[in-house]
Amino acid sequence: MTRHPSAGRRRTGLLVVAVLVLGGCSSQLPTSPQPRAGLPVSVQARPDVERILNPPQPGATAAEVVRGFLQANVGFADDGDVPRSYLTAELASRWVPTSAVLVVDGTPEVTSVDGREVTVAVQVAGRIDAEGRLLEQTSTSRTTQSFTMSRVGQEWRISAFPEGFGVWLTRADLEQSFRPTTLYYLNPHGNTFVPEVRWLPVGDGRPTALVRAQLAPVPDHLEGAVRTAVTDDVRLGAASVPVDPRTSVAVVQLTGAGLAADTQLTAALQAQLAHALLALPGVSGVQVQLAGQPLTLGQDGPITASTQLPYHDVERNVDMVLLRVGTRFRPIDATQSTLRDLPQERTEALELPELGASWTDVAASADLQDFAAVSVDRTSFWRWRQGVETSNDGIGDALTPPAVDPLGGFWIGGVSRSTGEPRIWIAEPDDLGTARPLEVPWLHARDRLHMISVSPDGSRAVLVVADTSSERRRMVLAGVERDGAGRPVGLTEGVPVAPHLSDVATARWASAGDLYLVARRPDDPRMRVFSLRVGEWLSPIGARDALEPVDVLPVPRSGGAEPIARTADGRFHTTEGSGWYGARNGDELVVPGG
Repeated sequence: MTRHPSAGRRRTGLLVVAVLVLGGCSSQLPTSPQPRAGLPVSVQARPDVERILNPPQPGATAAEVVRGFLQANVGFADDGDVPRSYLTAELASRWVPTSAVLVVDGTPEVTSVDGREVTVAVQVAGRIDAEGRLLEQTSTSRTTQSFTMSRVGQEWRISAFPEGFGVWLTRADLEQSFRPTTLYYLNPHGNTFVPEVRWLPVGDGRPTALVRAQLAPVPDHLEGAVRTAVTDDVRLGAASVPVDPRTSVAVVQLTGAGLAADTQLTAALQAQLAHALLALPGVSGVQVQLAGQPLTLGQDGPITASTQLPYHDVERNVDMVLLRVGTRFRPIDATQSTLRDLPQERTEALELPELGASWTDVAASADLQDFAAVSVDRTSFWRWRQGVETSNDGIGDALTPPAVDPLGGFWIGGVSRSTGEPRIWIAEPDDLGTARPLEVPWLHARDRLHMISVSPDGSRAVLVVADTSSERRRMVLAGVERDGAGRPVGLTEGVPVAPHLSDVATARWASAGDLYLVARRPDDPRMRVFSLRVGEWLSPIGARDALEPVDVLPVPRSGGAEPIARTADGRFHTTEGSGWYGARNGDELVVPGG
């Protein structure tokens, strides 16, 4: 595709530095200002549009120099390093242009404050850190950065700018030259993958960037909750990961003494690398080599399908949900947008509890053998398992809706009666009468838990938390630490999820990498239903003013979860095209295992 040179040249040009540096060498942004040898042209990202870099013009004002620098902040190899020509020699020698990526919205406002200072103000849509993680910002988020100017001979040059100043990209150009790319870690308590999204550059260098990211250590917020087969001595043994243009096979050459002696470790590492690489366009096979020798997974030749791997994605397919009306549960056909009752012959063998009006927020295990709920006043916990019913009146106050643990049991948040501090309890699968506290030292005394949801693989939890000094609720993602038997023992220190949201009502895992939530952005007049692949942009579901939801329940399907929204009037709504369909009324809807 060709774009007119004057139309969007500044926007598209800003991407070249990230594409050339990231696409050819690593998913991690450079941390040194020293020039580095690049990769051959065959493994660089392909340019999609014409880009012209203009050097500083003689006699330009200080503001014009800054504006020209922002427009030319692009390539750093074959173009003579034009952006650094706008800087003094001292600043040019220590600037790390890609230490961070700022995703901007609109045209930067350049203002000359005085003869030696120029400010630039711009609206911020998001930030991408050095590991390629995106953090979306509020629609009102702005940054103003100051550039100090100095005379070099008769011309203005930039002599200082804020620490960490790097690359500025528009969102449209970011999504043209970068793609959200999934890495895979391993579940310590099963043979399932745990996905993690990073933004990596489009182009022939993307396989190399992906492999380098996959070989990096586990992120801090997942340390102890997931595992990787990458040991300390494992390295990429070549400058790049080439993809044969004839066979579309990606060849990953590794070095690492520890791999050769551990067949289980090599199988796991091949699984991580192959599963990630096979998802890339243009890659139909993966061959992993150790010290030049091909590794195998019980068969000769490259890995060509994820079904050949000893690990798999977590997949759930729910075709029946329970509609609570009064004290009874009705089995409902979840595949029908009308949420009609299932035929009696399909449900007559089910043994379901009856629940009094004093209990709410029902959760059920995937096999419908284990149910939990909390009292309406949120001071008691109810449990039913295979016909045995019990309640716990001394657990705590301000209890959250129970969350299903896919490894068995339930999670409940609340406030400790003895200390008044936030607490999370675990109700074990076979111990109906008690619940033990979980170690979460990073929760503050002022925090209040509103909701907990555990990922389908059991490795992560998302928490909806409020500060007692504010009405605003936020989302936090943490890794689940478990003992050798798979029992939860703690949560890693949480990281924010979608911090640009003004408020969050509910958040639930829709799949191993996706959330459904009811939330509000600063410019939303009311709560809306959103989907969020963790690490990507927030995406609304349905029209802006279609309904006023109080909750949304994901119903897992083989092609992706289907949302069912609930409104305050007790109506449940399914999706119909781009809108919502009012299916039927009820007190609660229970998704098994959800």
